[in-house]
Amino acid sequence: MSNILSVFNPPQQRDLDESETLDCLPCQVMNSMLALGFGSYLVSGRAFKYSTKDTKAGISLKQFEKSNPLWWKSSVKGFGAGLIVYGIVRGTEGWVWNKEKKYQPLS
Repeated sequence: MSNILSVFNPPQQRDLDESETLDCLPCQVMNSMLALGFGSYLVSGRAFKYSTKDTKAGISLKQFEKSNPLWWKSSVKGFGAGLIVYGIVRGTEGWVWNKEKKYQPLS
């Protein structure tokens, strides 16, 4: 059945067994790396770098600073710091803390 049709006519509910709900190790690693990488990008401030692309578009430095106020830059950097913390917590789950966690078998 199509995914769109399943919204209007959902399939019958069923109980999931434990193996279907386990986390997978590659998913955890990718999740952690993405959070660490994007969080580092946001914390570094490179998202708000005034470049030659902005100058060619006719945006002055004063307009650029006006469209990216300090409170916005701080909020984005704070979100980036939160992503870094999340990446560390997610990456260390299973071998530093929560050692009883079970993963899907690699096939």
